[in-house]
Amino acid sequence: MQDAINDLGCLENGWKLVPDEIVKQLLTLLESEHMYESHLTGHVLNFFEFESRRLSADQKTLCTAFLNAHGDKFTDVHSPQVVSELRHDDYLR
Repeated sequence: MQDAINDLGCLENGWKLVPDEIVKQLLTLLESEHMYESHLTGHVLNFFEFESRRLSADQKTLCTAFLNAHGDKFTDVHSPQVVSELRHDDYLR
């Protein structure tokens, strides 16, 4: 899973910024009910940490709004940790 997430990144694709469509699709995936308990969710959320310097201000705002609305719903061991890091560290600022 982590390799698939890495394949969506800027370095793999030669982009300067992450395309809006990738951010929106990942957030849509995370918003589905089955992802709230999935062990894969933390890996998807890690994408936003790994690519934070290549996210636009609008994308960071979108991610922050998503985490405010849905971040507390993730229950897998890894996911809440990543949500906390995204909320409190500088990744989305």
